[in-house]
Amino acid sequence: MSKVLLLLAVLLPRPLKLFTYRKILGWTIGQNVRIGFSYIDADKVDIGDNVYIGNLNVIRCVKQLQIGKNSRIVNFNQFFGRRDNPRWPSQLTIGEKVQFMSHHFIDAGGTVTIGDRTTVGGRDTQIWSHSLIYQTGEGVMGPISVSIGEDVYIGARSTLVGCQIPNKAVIGAGSVITKDFSHETGRILIAGNPGVIKKRYEIKAVSTSSIA
Repeated sequence: MSKVLLLLAVLLPRPLKLFTYRKILGWTIGQNVRIGFSYIDADKVDIGDNVYIGNLNVIRCVKQLQIGKNSRIVNFNQFFGRRDNPRWPSQLTIGEKVQFMSHHFIDAGGTVTIGDRTTVGGRDTQIWSHSLIYQTGEGVMGPISVSIGEDVYIGARSTLVGCQIPNKAVIGAGSVITKDFSHETGRILIAGNPGVIKKRYEIKAVSTSSIA
């Protein structure tokens, strides 16, 4: 893929930018998609309807990029994959109605999956999908996976490394999360360094008999 063409697309007005992505690069781009002055370099791209990608975002060396409809990526976010090694999947999947605020960093060298209606709030959160993996007693860098469920809120300056976050969880600002919490149910607060469950929220059922 020509770096020159990708850089040129950043500067093109919206109709020509989308034409380049759809017709020349063969990407799947939905209706009413708005992409500002952002650089996108991915092998396979599938962007749903009504997606907004603001200015000065960088998506680089991602093998597979999927963004669900009605999602929003604001400004100054970085998504870095790796395509120089076939062992690294470099797969980034963002669900529907996901909200990314500004100034976040996502290492997409491994596999990063973000569920529907999740918000990455504040700024300066980091998500890492690679780590030191020990094989035959020797540590080598290798890809890992990060899975973030649906309806999750991630507070500012959090660090997520190879973790599994369940649906409806809240990640406290400044937390460092490295464990698998996928077996948890209900709405929980995960916070601290290392991140642990600090609170379980009671979800009250609404009685239909009280609704007139």
